[in-house]
This record gives sequence, structure tokens and C-alpha cells, in this order.
Amino acid sequence: FTIAASPTEENLRIGVKFYPNGSSFKKALISLNPGDSIIASKMAGEFTLPKDSSKKLCFIAGGIGITPFRSMVKYLLDTNQRKDIVLLFSNKLASDIVYENIFDKAFQKFGIKTVYVLTDTANIAKGWGGRVGFIDAKMIQEEVPDYLDRTFYISGPHSMVDAFEKVLKGLGIVGNQIKIDFFPGYA
Repeated sequence: FTIAASPTEENLRIGVKFYPNGSSFKKALISLNPGDSIIASKMAGEFTLPKDSSKKLCFIAGGIGITPFRSMVKYLLDTNQRKDIVLLFSNKLASDIVYENIFDKAFQKFGIKTVYVLTDTANIAKGWGGRVGFIDAKMIQEEVPDYLDRTFYISGPHSMVDAFEKVLKGLGIVGNQIKIDFFPGYA
């Protein structure tokens, strides 16, 4: 799991998407009650904010892959740290969007730009104010004009992360400017 909580928050928060016919693991997880114990192994990974506050960042998230970005942005809000960030957040439907309140607050406080993108073009609600379709090189260039100056963080399903890594490299983004976090996914 990717932790969605900021180190500044008292409670641990994880982002999980459940499906009607989910795996036995997800069924056991959803049946937990407050106070039940769980055992977890070590926290690991290098998908963290850079120490250099002057680095410009672009986050690309697919669905529940937003969880590490929620953690990072919440931490920035709680510690009053400003970073130049553009977030491209892709979901199938508007109802799939989570943590919108955190990203809206980050925009109001620091100008962190969030671009919401819906991919199910047949089911876009009337009055939708975000983007429609799939995030591609053209959308990145339009929404992040200084993309060559940014470090990209990509989080989502493995196939999505692989696809974006290729798109970014095609735009001239070098390997050390791309940080990836993918999950194999359980139904």
C-alpha cells in the first residue's frame, strides 16, 4: 500500500479502491473493525519530496495512485512549505476523484495547480470543468509549459506508469527527472 497520510498527521491513512467482487485480501481488509490489529512490514521506497525546495515538480496520478501525492501535498500544507507543483490527476469518472479538498486547499494556499482529467468520454457530466481524454504529450505540453525544467513523479497502475515514462522520454525528459511508483493492483 501507499501511505496517504502526511508525517504530520496523528493517524495512518492508506488509499484503497474496493471492487464489488474483490480479492479475498480486500474482503478481509474491508471487514476490519476499529481497534483491530494489523501487522505491517517496513516502510520503504524513495518516492519522496526532494530536499531542494527550488526544484519544480509535476505529479501524474492515475486513480488511487494519487495516495502518495495526497501525503506529500498534505505535508506541505501542514508545514507551510511552498513548492512549485503541477498535478495531472486522471480518473475514469468524476466520482472516482478523491482528496479534492486537499488539492483545492493547496491551490488556494500555494498555487499548486491540479488538472483533473476524465477518461470515460461517454459519461462526462454536464458542466465538467476539467480535461477529457487521456493524458498525452500534447496535454503535458499545454498544462505544464516548462515541463523540461521539472522532475516528474508518476504513480498508478504499472501499465500507466510505463506508458507515461515513455511519453516523458519522448518529450526529452531524462531518466533522473522521472520518479516512478507503481502498484500491481488487487481487485
